[in-house]
This record gives sequence, C-alpha cells and structure tokens, in this order.
Amino acid sequence: MESGEKPFVRPVDPVKDAAALFVVCQKTVGPELRTGIPNRIAPYIWEVPYIHLCPEYCFVVDDGNGAAVGYVVCAPDNRTFSRRFREEYIPNLELWDPILKKPPMEPLADWENDLTLGVLQCLYRPEDLLHPVCPRLIEEYPAHLHIDILPEYQRMGLGKQLMEKLWAKLRETQIPGVHLIMDSRNVDVERFYLAVGYNRFDEVVDGGASGEKGKDENRSLWMVKRL
Repeated sequence: MESGEKPFVRPVDPVKDAAALFVVCQKTVGPELRTGIPNRIAPYIWEVPYIHLCPEYCFVVDDGNGAAVGYVVCAPDNRTFSRRFREEYIPNLELWDPILKKPPMEPLADWENDLTLGVLQCLYRPEDLLHPVCPRLIEEYPAHLHIDILPEYQRMGLGKQLMEKLWAKLRETQIPGVHLIMDSRNVDVERFYLAVGYNRFDEVVDGGASGEKGKDENRSLWMVKRL
C-alpha cells in the first residue's frame, strides 16, 4: 500500500472485481490451502459463488485506486443459496476450469491424506450449508458470510466497515441473523469477531465431545449475530 492512498468500502462489481477477489481468497485461505491445486479450487467454494449468485450482499475494500484488496461475501438465506448453488452454479464449474470436474463423492476424503479430493467434494456438497446436525442455526441465523482482507490492509478498521455495510443490507431485507464458520484454533480471528459483535452459537454441536458451545466435530466454531 502506497502512502497517501485511502482505502474505502464499496459494493462489489462482479465483473471488474472478479480477478482481484479470486487472488485475495487464494492469499488469505488457511495455510494448508495456499499452494497447488487446492489453492486453485478454494475461491470457487468460498468467494466466486457469492458474487455470482448474490452480489448485492457482497462488499469490497477498494485500495483507493479501484483495486479490490478485501471483501465480505454473503448468502442471505442458506436454503435458497444451497439450491441455487446446485442448480445454477455447479453446471458452470467445468466450463470455468477443467480441474473442477465432479469427483467421486463416496467415501468422503480424509483431508489430511487427500486434500485435493476433500476440497473438490466440498465444492459439490452445497447441502452441507444446511447444517442438518442443528437446524436451529439457519432458522435463527439464515445468512452466512466469508470475510477476507489482504494482510497489509488489516488492522485499519476495514473489517468492521465491511461488516457494517453487510449488516445494513441484511436488515434492509429483513434477515434476522447471520452466522459464520471459523477455525477454532485461530484465537485472533475469534477475538475480532467478538469485538465486532458476534458470539458463539449457544449449543454444543459436536455430540458433547468437547463440551464447548458452538464448536463442531471439525474443530470449527459457529459464530452468530442477531440483526
């Protein structure tokens, strides 16, 4: 970031911002996904579908010169998003990149032993967004989001600004709550979400294995906010 530039938050431009947001996602995913084929696939799960299916709920950090350097992307209703993902998004995947061909879906891959297969299977399982182990999550918090900002633009208050833009849009369309799923090992990220108004989901959702509210069997935390 050059001195004198002033980043700001604006609505996404699904065409102009597409390439930049793809790279932001690739650079900010979990460390295990930052190389090779998994890195090539990751944006098609956690960024691309949102700007295609619900761009009005997506906002970006503009570096001050028109380039997107961060984003929040959101599906306002998991049930609708899951259906549209399967009907409208999945049929295009192989057209965009041949590596996105549907893999064998059974048995489920062990991500530690075959990360590429695990990520591909995730891409073709939008119904996982319905969280059948706890339907109450999407009944009370039907929207979900992903937020990522390049490191050099973090700790500038831009994450909170992205959230505030999104919350205003969700309230405008009478969405009662929003949730997100995060790695429970990342305490700094949880601290950020708590600071901007999220809380852990108030049920034990891993069958009692941890005894912790909001932590599932995959070591993920469910964070929620009422709107």
